Amino acid sequence: MIIASLATAGLDVVDFIWDSAGLPASAAWMLSACSAEDGREEVYFMFDDSSLIEGANAAWWDLAYTGRLFDDEGCFLVSVGPADEEPSARPHWARVRLRDEWDVIGKGVDGGVLGGPPGRPGFVMMALDERVVVGATTWDGFISVMRLANPATAGPVRQAMGLHD
Repeated sequence: MIIASLATAGLDVVDFIWDSAGLPASAAWMLSACSAEDGREEVYFMFDDSSLIEGANAAWWDLAYTGRLFDDEGCFLVSVGPADEEPSARPHWARVRLRDEWDVIGKGVDGGVLGGPPGRPGFVMMALDERVVVGATTWDGFISVMRLANPATAGPVRQAMGLHD
């Protein structure tokens, strides 16, 4: 189900469980708790914006591409939920490759792995070298597409990892 959902977004799964990342997926979800002082950049889109999906997809591409989310083979990590039904299971990283045709904000979120319904994203992605996290979230009345360089140095991410300044 997860692989099919990611395929709808235009993402091919290369490795379903990528456990070599030093930054846990659960900590990367703190992206939306980071501030501008932490280095978070974001673009907002109101629900009633007629170009919500197109504009947010374009913003995601810009933040991902200029932030160097993709490696030389077009691969990056995406946080996926537990593969089993264990209540204590945590999100983990899957290594994916972006297809030529993709839609991470519209039909890509319809399956639930990247959020849902279309236009209501909720996802976190990270470069293989862990230098940048890109994500999107749904708020009350709008969505935001975000980027955080050097996520392991941001206070909320460090706290989620159990590290204290």
